[in-house]
Amino acid sequence: MRIVTYNIHGWRTADNQPNHTAVGDVLAALNADIIGLNEVYYPRPAPGSDTPALEALAARLGLHFVFGPCLRWPAQDDMPAEAYGNALLSRWPIIANAAHHLTSKEEDPQRLLDTREQRGLLEGRIQLPGGDTFTAYSIHLDHTDEEARSIQLRVARTWLQRDRSRPHVVMGDFNAISLWDFAGREADLDAIAAHHSGHNLTNRPAGPQVIAQMEKAGYVDIYRQFNAPGERSYTTSTTAIRIDYIFASQALAGQATGCAIWCEADGVSDHRPVWAEFGPLSEP
Repeated sequence: MRIVTYNIHGWRTADNQPNHTAVGDVLAALNADIIGLNEVYYPRPAPGSDTPALEALAARLGLHFVFGPCLRWPAQDDMPAEAYGNALLSRWPIIANAAHHLTSKEEDPQRLLDTREQRGLLEGRIQLPGGDTFTAYSIHLDHTDEEARSIQLRVARTWLQRDRSRPHVVMGDFNAISLWDFAGREADLDAIAAHHSGHNLTNRPAGPQVIAQMEKAGYVDIYRQFNAPGERSYTTSTTAIRIDYIFASQALAGQATGCAIWCEADGVSDHRPVWAEFGPLSEP
């Protein structure tokens, strides 16, 4: 089973040109079974078409899809053209799904998230061949502040914990760095901290927290199992930054057979896709 996560930059290239066809080309080349997408507008059509771009993409790839809007509740049945959020695509039927907003008065008593862009967690329950089910989560965290990301992650974990004993993945644009990536690259951390749009990643003086929180919760950074530090998933930074992850639950991590950042998609988005492969799955 191949899984891919990809921030598609709102159907636009980094230089603000339509990328609908190029996104499809990239994902066709990756030939994934399950795909998580961030920064998706739905039901916005591609230029020159009346078909929503997400539907056209799923049809081209022969995949099922669901969309999770990042809107203030209540979500409406007639989604506006500018609805924005996450998507999941799957080779196999998605038998249940839910879009969760990453806000919580209980977790955020000072209402820090009130001033931030609404972010979300999309959950999809997938019917695998043979009858087992598998849950994939696509997540997108705040890009401005590590404390805000930490709050959003705590809210997300209230949903994730329901699958804690089952194989599942949590993938997406965490907008957060892992200190593992900077082993021997401490000068790069200083460069990030000095940059006006990147200093929040280093979260000084406390340091990055979000990825460590995922690992403390028992999730495994699959990329870290198969690669050396120093690669980038965010392409517009002059310093190599990896902020896109595929995390596997403990029940799944042992089935991982490979993981990498797809470096043949530069120019399509401001992110690169990340793929991971897993052997046969069976639920406990």
